Amino acid sequence: MELIIIIVAITAIIVIYSMMNMKIKELKAIALNQELNEIAKKLPTNKEICEQILKKIGNKTTQIEENENSEVTLYIAVQDKITIGNTHDSFTRIQTVAHECLHSIQDKKMLIFNFIFSNIYLAFFIIICILTICKKLSNEIMYSNIFLILSFIYYVIRVFLENDAMIKAQFLAREYMQESKYIDNYEIDKIYHGFEELNKGCIKGTNCSLFIGIMIKLVIFNVLALIF
Repeated sequence: MELIIIIVAITAIIVIYSMMNMKIKELKAIALNQELNEIAKKLPTNKEICEQILKKIGNKTTQIEENENSEVTLYIAVQDKITIGNTHDSFTRIQTVAHECLHSIQDKKMLIFNFIFSNIYLAFFIIICILTICKKLSNEIMYSNIFLILSFIYYVIRVFLENDAMIKAQFLAREYMQESKYIDNYEIDKIYHGFEELNKGCIKGTNCSLFIGIMIKLVIFNVLALIF
């Protein structure tokens, strides 16, 4: 049974990845577009952009922290804080900041549940893998099914939160640029077009990577069950 699950999971990974038609090199080329990056340099610092967008969407409580040692920008729901990474050189920073600002006004119960459940989900995966290696699980198929159910819950919630923020972020970023008047409408249109081109692949890529991550974990567990 484990072998069948492994084959089905690997097949699913191949099918989904091929259907998504990911063009990583093209996406990187768009993100590193020198002309758009030069235009974006006319805009304020990431922290200032974040403060102005939070004010625009009526959020007066979320704290902002900059971390120059990281390239990751994220919203931490349990702390109600946006951590801004070192993304000064890319025009995508405007949309990235808008994305995290949108996370900050999503349903707090769902955000906190997602944070807690994600950690429980990961801990469950690690524990069943360790118990399998130690030969302490008597019914691997049952745990594999439980893991799939938890994965489905994790995927649905995470995809909803990410897609909601990703889809809205490009429009919010455009509104911010239009209202701030740091750059003219021609430059705004060029950057917005860059967002559109980037998001065509990034939204698919996020959904695809979440699914593939789940399938890889499923393969790992069942390989361990097959070996031990």
